[in-house]
Amino acid sequence: MDAPRFDRSDRENALLERASRIAADHPRPADRPFDADELRRIFRALAPTGYLASTLPGEAGGHGLTSLEFSALWEGLAPELTLLGNHSVQRYLHQFAGAPQQQRFLPPLLAGEAIGAIAMTEPHAGSDLEGMKTLARRVGNAYVVDGEKTWVTHGLAADVIVLLAKTDAGLTRFLVPGDVPGLEREALAPVGLRHLGFAKLTFRHCEIPAELRLGEEGEGLKGAKSAFPIARVLAALQSVRIAQAAIDIARDYALDRVAARTPLAASALVQHGLAQLSARCEAVRLLSLRVASDLQAGDAVARASASKGLAGELALDACRFAEDLLGSSSLHAAHPLVALAGDARMMAVVDGTSVLNHLVAGRRMFSAARGGA
Repeated sequence: MDAPRFDRSDRENALLERASRIAADHPRPADRPFDADELRRIFRALAPTGYLASTLPGEAGGHGLTSLEFSALWEGLAPELTLLGNHSVQRYLHQFAGAPQQQRFLPPLLAGEAIGAIAMTEPHAGSDLEGMKTLARRVGNAYVVDGEKTWVTHGLAADVIVLLAKTDAGLTRFLVPGDVPGLEREALAPVGLRHLGFAKLTFRHCEIPAELRLGEEGEGLKGAKSAFPIARVLAALQSVRIAQAAIDIARDYALDRVAARTPLAASALVQHGLAQLSARCEAVRLLSLRVASDLQAGDAVARASASKGLAGELALDACRFAEDLLGSSSLHAAHPLVALAGDARMMAVVDGTSVLNHLVAGRRMFSAARGGA
């Protein structure tokens, strides 16, 4: 049995540093999302690292990254390029697509020449996927899709969209080309993560060829639960990076700021606050790495949900502490803490709110005590 690990390997640290350098080389626009050309430049820079292929094996066009190696890349992109996508679509294609679909869509996605997006959330259906209203009606050799999706990451620029819609047989996935007639895109104005180009997508009588159905009818939730651990762990790790960035801002300010002839860094209150936040960062990070080391473990969903819930709260708390410490110094709209605080608010909701994730962890704890799965 392998010895327990409490940090990343040399290779994982190298991947993290490489992602951090790429993020530094592609700063966010000041007041708008990345456009399609800018996204493609970032994705092309990331392609050699294996990021765009996620954990796909070599025979599927991937780099054979382990989940810990992929999470290192993901962690390294934050806080500059938090939640940058263009890898989830590849996993769907690898898991569910037929050979013609893979041959058509995978190569440009893996090369960074195409931009992918996932469209599942609706205005009145987030975690409750059964409540979604987007419909796909079979008409001859095609499906006619009507409905709305919201908070679609990279929705403004996506070349291909994985869409979840209702058919007569139940929830079903489709591959939707970005230029399909009847697709309307509306930019959203989020409080944070403004670099991502969140969009509301409206489908008005969009005709999708039957050969672009992803999997069989009614299989739209197949494999969904297996994706929870990796998605929540990745979001947790990036939330920790946001928290750490806020802590660094607070620390540097405390070192320089003198109040009543005493450096703020000498204040026991400041020292206690920063020490507590730093310890929470390390604890959540270690929990996240534990989950990432074995995504198939029986407790992976519960622990991943716990790490995501804790990380979202931590990012919010770290930003609030820094805001209280800096006072008016952080009120300028261009101050880095403003963007971090907005990102923290978004990340506290992405992949489930803290309340939802704690509920998942709690329910699974009771289920395990009763001998359930």
